Amino acid sequence: MQQPLDFLLPAPRSCEIVPGSPIQLRRLRPDLRVQDDRLQRSCRRLTDALAIGRNGHRGATARDIPLTIAVDASSSLPPDGYRLEMGADRVALVGPAASGCFYGLETLTRLAVTCTDEVPPCRIEDWPDFRTRGLLHDVTRGKVPTLDTLKHLVDRLAMWKVNQLQLNIEHAFTFSFDPEICRESDGLTPDEVRELDAYCRDRFVELVPALATLGHMGKILSMPRYRHLAEIETGTLWNEMNWPQRMRGLTLDCLNPDAHRLIECMCGDIMDAFSAPHINACGDEPHDLGKGKNAKELTGGARLQAYVDHLRRIHDFCAARDRRVMCWCDVLKTYPEMIHRLPDDVTLLHWGYGDEAEYDLTDKFVSTGLDTFVCPGSSGWKRILNAMDLAERNIDTFAQAGIRAGAKGLLNTDWGDHGHFNMPASSWHGIALGACKAWWADHPIGTDFDHRLSTYLWGIDDGECLSMLRRASRPAARLETWRLFWQPLQATRDELNSMTRDEVESMRLASRSAQQLLADASLKTCSVDPSTASSADITELMIACRFLDLLADKVDMACEEARGDSGASVQAAAAEWSNALTEAARDFAACWRARNKPSGLEDILRALSRTGEDMMASIMP
Repeated sequence: MQQPLDFLLPAPRSCEIVPGSPIQLRRLRPDLRVQDDRLQRSCRRLTDALAIGRNGHRGATARDIPLTIAVDASSSLPPDGYRLEMGADRVALVGPAASGCFYGLETLTRLAVTCTDEVPPCRIEDWPDFRTRGLLHDVTRGKVPTLDTLKHLVDRLAMWKVNQLQLNIEHAFTFSFDPEICRESDGLTPDEVRELDAYCRDRFVELVPALATLGHMGKILSMPRYRHLAEIETGTLWNEMNWPQRMRGLTLDCLNPDAHRLIECMCGDIMDAFSAPHINACGDEPHDLGKGKNAKELTGGARLQAYVDHLRRIHDFCAARDRRVMCWCDVLKTYPEMIHRLPDDVTLLHWGYGDEAEYDLTDKFVSTGLDTFVCPGSSGWKRILNAMDLAERNIDTFAQAGIRAGAKGLLNTDWGDHGHFNMPASSWHGIALGACKAWWADHPIGTDFDHRLSTYLWGIDDGECLSMLRRASRPAARLETWRLFWQPLQATRDELNSMTRDEVESMRLASRSAQQLLADASLKTCSVDPSTASSADITELMIACRFLDLLADKVDMACEEARGDSGASVQAAAAEWSNALTEAARDFAACWRARNKPSGLEDILRALSRTGEDMMASIMP
């Protein structure tokens, strides 16, 4: 029989069950022996969680069980580690620093909200493998989460012992130097960031801005007033660009002094809102660097020197405000000899997301002496449902590579390419796995992890639901399922060889089975904390499965259209498909509005509308 301890996330690396009577959690009374306001508030959250199980159970003669919480700086554990000794009459939590005590309290809170009352006496010792355990969340390529949504994300990350959250910003921030870049309804405001920043600090999470400062500046550099600052100028407005064009973006003319001033304005506004000692200056994928206005000047090594000079300017500007700079490594990996020209306090972010990711380069980056993070991904972008198997391989392999090389951090990434269609709930599996692997690189994966996560999030005490979601997501390991969905039927027909009939049918059956299991779960009364067992998660996953079902039908109709079959039955099926798409789009929009600002939603709805119209035009004679 599985115990409540079997469903902790991350799983403790050392948990010894000891003889004795079970511990009645409702009787715990925190005794905080360290002065730290954050721990005091964490104790109150634990007390609130215990109260859920305490009501109606606490007898008049029941005695309290003291929960002593103390810092022992002489402990041999790392700062974020903790030791939890749980006996029937006494529970002791010790950490070498306040952060360790916080993570021990998070473990107790998780036990309080997932078990009915009692846990076996035990001794837990737990500590992280990576000093920095982070998530980068995309808030600029479609979805801009509401403040409440971001706080909910932070709560989950703190429970999973993540200590850094990066928000990827290309333009979705209301810059004070130019309010026309982004309206409040389309981005995060400085006041929202400051409130979230305080919320993060209270939970030992560092809120870091990831600001595009070279590539991926399509929105800003497409504005008439800034077009002259692009390496290759465009006459196309942002709203007129399709998603692939937006993703490629525009590259800053890094030799233009006016461009330098633009970046300083952007960084200055960002640092006024974010208090973290770090800023991710990105610098990734500058596709046009040296290919436009500066083609003559930036030949050979001059192109890379200009890249390094640009990062150094940003570094010096940020260092004057006591900020350390991070940057992505895709340019530097091709020319590793340039790394020694960077300041020695820059953090390198080594990323790669497919099976072809260059994991072995981790050693080379670490050997430079600069702090290095390994950066896998949740594999949700350009997909309807995250490619769970691919994300698992990517996260696990990068965690192992990071540990072998001595990387300082693991920064998991959750991007939103092509309008950010992928549902937030679809990413929880990859986000949670990244958190667990950052804490313990050898954390169990596969069925064991799925069972823990489904119990943790939704109170589903078996792994069947996530097993079906895995099966439904398998084509996404090599196919961009969202792109296949929104592109014209003709383009889907041209890619028919990309999915076998067996794969299509397996995706359809698994998505339907997952929908039924999720529907059953939503009707059950769960004993878990409602802040984590979110009905919105279940609704979003059901909608993602509906779109996979619709994709399978679209592939079928593309096959029929390719055979020249446009009879009455096919036309009726196309009409039924278009009607089902309209209903699914309506429900998708409701989910979007429940957790996000309106920015980007109209792009998605227009694409879905065009998809339905294209289906009818392609099938009808």
